[in-house]
Amino acid sequence: MHPESATSHETCLILPSLLASDWSRVGDEVRRAEAAGARWLHLDVMDGAFVDNISFGPQMVQTVRKVTDLYLDVHLMIHRADHYLERFIKAGANNITIHVEANYDSSVGETLKRIRAAGLQCGLALHPDTPFEAALPYVREIDLLLVMTVVPGFGGQPFMEKETMPKLAAARDYREANGLKYHLEVDGGVYVHSAPIARRNGANLLVCGTSSFGPADMKGAMAELLAAAG
Repeated sequence: MHPESATSHETCLILPSLLASDWSRVGDEVRRAEAAGARWLHLDVMDGAFVDNISFGPQMVQTVRKVTDLYLDVHLMIHRADHYLERFIKAGANNITIHVEANYDSSVGETLKRIRAAGLQCGLALHPDTPFEAALPYVREIDLLLVMTVVPGFGGQPFMEKETMPKLAAARDYREANGLKYHLEVDGGVYVHSAPIARRNGANLLVCGTSSFGPADMKGAMAELLAAAG
């Protein structure tokens, strides 16, 4: 088991998103994130069908795994995640997050069980317009609930506070009321001004793309984000 799998949901982490890195020198970028203090690295997989963009697949995950021991948080924004699942497991993912809204050959629940059976942690993601109630059948099976704070597919979008923070708070309150331990992650538009908003509403995993990889001083940027989150 990767040591970071034991990270408490009370611990706040900044997760640099590889989508915002310079892919022409991806190994150096991963090492830059590691040197900046990252403990988890977020990898967005997009298929051009579930979301209107194409990013990368299991080969990129495998490439990243070759250059780092960081905890790899792989977010599958794809249809038929169950069909492709073994490829991402073999590539070296530590956590695999799937979407409740996507199409499956089997089912959301069965796919989560397969991720867990492979010895990985599993997560469930919700679009900004998907209610928390859609996750309720699965919350006792997951390690992480990802609330998308932008429309999935592209980086650099503004943080959707009104649409997503009540849902995040509801997920936090349900977790506490029922003695659960899943992480609460947000992804999209997370900057110094929005990080504390997400944190106040229960997020402990803050995915940061342009706000982490963008600045020349990545370590300073990440420290500033973490300080702002409180």
